[in-house]
Amino acid sequence: MSQYYCMNQVVEFFAGLLDTSDWPPRWHCGKWTEFHGWLYIISDLLVWSAYFAIPFFIIRYISRKHDARFIRLYFLFAGFILACGATHFLDVITFWFPVYRLSALVRAITAIFSWITVFYLIKVLPVAFSLRSSHELEEEVEQRKKAEEKFRNFLERMPDSIIVVNEAGIIQLVNAQTVKMFGYFREEMVGNRIELLMPRRYEKMHPFRRFRFYDTPQATQVAEGFELFALRKDGREFPVEMSLSPMETDEGLMLTASIRDVSEKKQLEKVIRDTNITLERKVRQRTEELERKNKELEQFAYVASHDMQEPLRTTSSFVALLRKQYKGKLDENADKYLDYIVQSSDRMKVLIKDLLDYSRLGREKEKRQVDCNSIVEQVRADLNRVIRESKAEVKAGNLPLLDGFPTELKLLFQNLVSNSIKFRRPGEPPVVEINSQKNNGTWEFSISDNGIGIEAQYLDRIFVIFQRLHNRTDYEGSGIGLAHCKKIVELHGGRIWVKSEPGVGSTFFFTISEMQ
Repeated sequence: MSQYYCMNQVVEFFAGLLDTSDWPPRWHCGKWTEFHGWLYIISDLLVWSAYFAIPFFIIRYISRKHDARFIRLYFLFAGFILACGATHFLDVITFWFPVYRLSALVRAITAIFSWITVFYLIKVLPVAFSLRSSHELEEEVEQRKKAEEKFRNFLERMPDSIIVVNEAGIIQLVNAQTVKMFGYFREEMVGNRIELLMPRRYEKMHPFRRFRFYDTPQATQVAEGFELFALRKDGREFPVEMSLSPMETDEGLMLTASIRDVSEKKQLEKVIRDTNITLERKVRQRTEELERKNKELEQFAYVASHDMQEPLRTTSSFVALLRKQYKGKLDENADKYLDYIVQSSDRMKVLIKDLLDYSRLGREKEKRQVDCNSIVEQVRADLNRVIRESKAEVKAGNLPLLDGFPTELKLLFQNLVSNSIKFRRPGEPPVVEINSQKNNGTWEFSISDNGIGIEAQYLDRIFVIFQRLHNRTDYEGSGIGLAHCKKIVELHGGRIWVKSEPGVGSTFFFTISEMQ
C-alpha cells in the first residue's frame, strides 16, 4: 500500500511539474521589502550568469588545449557549475512563478552531478598528486637545458667526427672534430647536404642507403666488408670508419653519424701485414730447417741404436761363454762381476730397443680411422697374463672413433694401462678405468688407477725420457714409456698431464683434437 502511495506521489509530481497553483509567488511568502527582494533577485542572477560563463571558458580552454589532462573531469565540473547556476536562476523565477517542483528536480540533478564529480575526483586524486608542480617543471626545463649543454660539450670533445643529419640528408649539427677533419667551416656544412663530404662515386648509393636506414632505424656499422672514403674540402680522399645511430627529436627522426679517420690505422695494418708475410716466410724456413734437423736426429738415433746392437750382441755372447765355462772355477767376486755384466747387457738391450721404438714414432705418415674401443680390447688381450697374475680389473666407457695413427695409439693406451698395473699397491688388486669426453672439438681421455700415486714434485719429470722414480729392484723398466706417451699425444695435436695423490692413485689425462 505504501509503495502504491509513493508511486502516486511521483506521478503527481511530474504531472504538475510546471503547475504554479499550489503555492503563491515568492514575493507573497513572508514579509519581503523591496530592497530585500531585489537584493536577493539580483544576487541570484549574478551568481547564475557567472555559473553559466565559467563552463564556457572551461570548454574553450579544452578546445584549445589538446594535451590537457583529465578531460572528463573538466566536463563534469562544467555540468556541475551549469546545474548550480540553474538552481539560482529558478530561485529568481519563483518570485513571480512558483515552479517549486521544477526547482526541486533541478536541485536533484545538481546533487547527482555533484556526487559524480566527487567520486571522479577521488579516482583521479592520486594521479593528480603525482603530477609535477610548476617549480618542478621549471627545474626539469633547467635540467634539460643543462643536459643539452652537456651534450653539446660532449660532442665538441669527441675524438671522432659527429654529424647529425635529418631525413632529407641535410646536415643539422657538426662538432669541432668535423671542422678539423674535413676542413670546412661549421657554417659551410650546416644546412648543406651530406653528399658534400663524400666522393662523387658514393652520391648515387648514399641516398638509397639513407632511406633504407630510416625504414628500419637501428645502430649499424657502415662499410663492413669494403673500404669507405670521405672527401675533404681540398678534394683529398681519406679512409674512414662510420657508425650510424637513430636519434628521436622534436623535429623527427635524426641520423647521427660517427666518423673516424683511419688513415694511420690503414698504414699500420699495411706494416703489420707486410711484417706478418715476412715472419711467415721466416717461420716456414725455420720450420723446414727444424723438420730437417729432427729427421736427421731421428735417423741418427735409429742408426746409432741399430749399430750399437751388433757390438752389444758380441759382448753378450762372449760374456755368456765366459759365464758358462768359468762359473765356479774362479773366485766368488768374478762370478758376481760376470752377473753384473750380463744384467747390464740385458738392460742395454732394453734401452736400445726402447730408443729404436722412440725414434720410429710418427714414421707412419697416413692417418686412419681408429676405434678406441677396439684398441682397448687389443691392449687387454696383450696384457692378459699380467692382468690375470695381478688380478687387475680394466674397465672402459664408450670410447670414440678418431683419425690417428693406429700403432702409436695402441702403444699409448698399452703404456698407460701397464703402468697402472705395474705401480700397484702391495696386496691390493689394481683397478684401471678408461673414460673420455668431448670438449670444444677435442676428445679428453682419462686413465685412472688405485695405485701407489706420485709425489707432486715429480709430476712434470715423469714425461722426460729415461727418467725413473723407483729402483729397478722395486719396479722394472727403462723410464721411456711415458716419454713415448708424450710424443704420441703431441703427434696427434694434444697434450698429456697427470693428477695424483700418493697412496690413493693417479689419473693420466690426454687430449686428441678432432681437427689435426
